[in-house]
Amino acid sequence: MPAPKPHHRRHPHQPSSIVFLLLPFLSLLSPALANTEKAIFTAPEPITLSNIPPALDGQNIPVLGPSTRWSIRTNLTRVFPLPQEEIEEEEEQGYPSWLLLDNLKPGQRYELRVCWSALQPTAFTLDTYTLSTIFSTPSLLQSLTQHTTSTQQQGDEEGHQQKRSNRPLTAENGSSVLLLRVLATADYFSHHSSLMKDPPPVLVDLILDPYLYNVLPQSLVPKVCYIVVVSIVSWFVARWVSNSLVSVASSGDTDQAKKHN
Repeated sequence: MPAPKPHHRRHPHQPSSIVFLLLPFLSLLSPALANTEKAIFTAPEPITLSNIPPALDGQNIPVLGPSTRWSIRTNLTRVFPLPQEEIEEEEEQGYPSWLLLDNLKPGQRYELRVCWSALQPTAFTLDTYTLSTIFSTPSLLQSLTQHTTSTQQQGDEEGHQQKRSNRPLTAENGSSVLLLRVLATADYFSHHSSLMKDPPPVLVDLILDPYLYNVLPQSLVPKVCYIVVVSIVSWFVARWVSNSLVSVASSGDTDQAKKHN
């Protein structure tokens, strides 16, 4: 009887284990429901300013921060960008809206996000300024003054206002403050003359997200925990599947050897 040919033991393919390890990342894939623009900054040291203009003492602008709230849903005015030949050097495009980032923790990183529907094409530019920068730059001070005046008039006409700052722009309580400027530019073309002449306001969510230990935004902590848990479970499942396949392959080789004998 001829000697049986040696059978090569089949090892389970490693790609199956890789697929299990990729499952937690594939589960995070989802369609984008909105556009997002963000700015990352570090809260400055608290300062106290004197000789604040009366029009800006006790700002009439929306407030974001630990002492108020972390997000605001509001409508922002937007304009179409000017033609290239009409743009002056270093002139920024967009209609300016201002917010006060209040009661920040000095030295902590924050992320400011503006989210809006993809059905309202808009280009946003986010800039943060310290109070000293605002009061030393005439163009910024004028823009802020015009915004607070128009916001005050609009609130009086509508008979209601959003949550505003009710204290002077100082930092006597040991917190730091920043002013956020949002430039909104309409980013679409329409055959309707009314839409091209006067673009409607865009509905946005303005979200202030503090960093955890200046490393990770707090809003991402649950997702990171989810990824870690699923990755650990997937690793154990992958090991169990791998051992099971090795056991099945070994038993198959044993059965084949018995049959030839």
